[in-house]
This record gives sequence, C-alpha cells and structure tokens, in this order.
Amino acid sequence: MGKVEIPVAIVSQECNKRTVSCTGRAHRGVAGGKMGYQDPGLPDDLLSRIEAMMPGMTRSDVAIARKLLAAPDSFAVSSVRAIATDIGVSEPTVVRFCRNVGCDGFKDLKFRLTRELAFRQAQNDAAIPMIAREPEVREAGGGTPTSSPSHYAHLHGRAVEALNAVFAEAEVAEAASGAAELIAAARRIAIYGIGGSSAILAEEVHNRLFRLGICSTVYTDSYAQRMSAAALAEGDLALFVSSTGRPRSLQDSLDLAKYYGARTVAITDRDSPVGRDADICLNVSLSQSQVHEFQPNPMRYAQLLVIDLLAFLVAERLGPQARQMLRQTRASIAMLHGIAPQQPIGD
Repeated sequence: MGKVEIPVAIVSQECNKRTVSCTGRAHRGVAGGKMGYQDPGLPDDLLSRIEAMMPGMTRSDVAIARKLLAAPDSFAVSSVRAIATDIGVSEPTVVRFCRNVGCDGFKDLKFRLTRELAFRQAQNDAAIPMIAREPEVREAGGGTPTSSPSHYAHLHGRAVEALNAVFAEAEVAEAASGAAELIAAARRIAIYGIGGSSAILAEEVHNRLFRLGICSTVYTDSYAQRMSAAALAEGDLALFVSSTGRPRSLQDSLDLAKYYGARTVAITDRDSPVGRDADICLNVSLSQSQVHEFQPNPMRYAQLLVIDLLAFLVAERLGPQARQMLRQTRASIAMLHGIAPQQPIGD
C-alpha cells in the first residue's frame, strides 16, 4: 500500500476589535491596525456589508459606496484613478474606503467583488421560478402567505423525481448489498457527513445502526473526522454521506481510513473524489434540473431511501441479534410513554 500524503491545512483568522454605538450605528475605529467601520452584526457578503455600513460613513466614503453599489460590475474593472476622478476624491481616499470595509486594499476589494458577482450570477442562473406566480393568500389578519397547493404539488413532484432516479439505478441495489455485508461484519463504524443535510443524514445512519447493536459513531466536525479516521484499523469501516462528494475533510478522512486499513463506503455521487475512492459507492447524484433558490436539492430524499435500504439489509444479515436489539431499545422507550401498537419495531 502506497503511503498517503496527509494534507495539512493552516488557517489563520484575524480577530478585530469592534466599536459600535448604542444606537447600533457603525463607527470608524481601529481594527487590527486598520481604520474601518466595525459592527459585529454586519453581513459577510461584501455588497450587503457596504450597504449596511453607509449610515456611519464619511461623505466621501458614501459617494464611493453609492458608485460601487450602483454599478458593481463597472467598479470591479475600473482603475483606482478612474474611480477617484469620477467621484471627485483622491486616490488614497478610495484605498482607505477599501480598507474601511474590511479589504486589504483596492486590489483585494476588486478581487472579492468579482468573486461575489460571479457567485451571485451562478445563483441567479440556477434559480428559476418554481411555478407561475399566483396571488398571495394570507392568513386572516395579515401575516405571512399561506402555502399554495401548487407549491406543495411541485415539491412533491421533485421529491418523487429524486426517489425514482435513484430507484432506477440498478447498481445501487447491488452496491447496497455489498455495503450491508461490510457493515454487518465491521468491528466498529465511523460515519462522516459535513454541512447541511449530509451531516443530518450521517446522524440518521448512526441512529439506524446503533439500534441494531452495531458499534458506530458519527463525526460532523472536520477536525474530529481526520483524527477519528487516523484511529481506524483493519476490521473497521468508514461510511461517508455527502451530497457532492467533494468536501476536503471527507476526502482526507477517506484517505486516512484506507491508509490505516479500514474499508470505506460512500453514499454520494460516484464521479466525485469520495465516490471514486471509496471501496463501495452507492450512487446518489445531485439533480441535474434547476432548483428554485428557496428549495433545497431533493436528493436528500434519495439519500434517505438508500439509508433505509442499507439498514434493512444489515438487519436481515444480523437476524436474531438485530431483532433482539430492536426489542430492547423499543422497550426502553415504552417504559416512558407506553406502547404504540401501529409503530414498527424498527422506528
């Protein structure tokens, strides 16, 4: 087995002192050696942050901010001299403005602005109307709009599409069978997921397995993922849940787990780094169709279907052990609120 190169990430973070008035208005103050408008409640994205800072800015900075917000695309490709001349301020004033809003200088502001505009454009390209807009129906006395039946139908349709897509993958059932064999035979299982629904679904895998009597632990912190993967050995299993299969911490953890002799299973896109490198990959890919910006990708329904299938197959292989453990765990809850006759023992 070739030696795996373990990447080392060094992250530095500048801690700034912040000065805020009792009215919540941002003031100019010294922050990490720089003059800036500091407020703990300011947004992270540059354009929103500049807009939020404007009430506490000087007249010159307000003029620069207005020009930037009015035409950010033009600002991102302009020179400091052109901006200063157009507004009627000095070039150092423009540079100070950049530092006041949290950038290292004019070039850094342009870089961040370009990156943010590209991100916003990507979001706009991906965001399409979910349905034709209908008149909003509001609860009696005002308030927020109620759920539209057509929204409900659209969300239901996307969920069904995701389930049908993974069900149509013949390889998923075959891969699930092999993964169930590894899970049932493993001495212990480390489960990995990070960010959003992937971390929640990793918790669900753990929730399904420990009740079958399987020794499993879930890790959703990137540091803990690397450390736990380095503690695995032959006879152990690392199981990864990821929407994209690309988070760096998951790739590193998979490499470490394999290096120390553990087997690996992934519920992710088979063409992703994690999907390609895992011993077994249960292919669940991101939807190729566009998704409304307010709607999470429906692939989490497909991931949950695969998790249910895995848990069922593992329980079948464990047989009497799984049945006894489920009875014991169910009995521990029944002591609290009694028996619910319609609830399956696997819940």
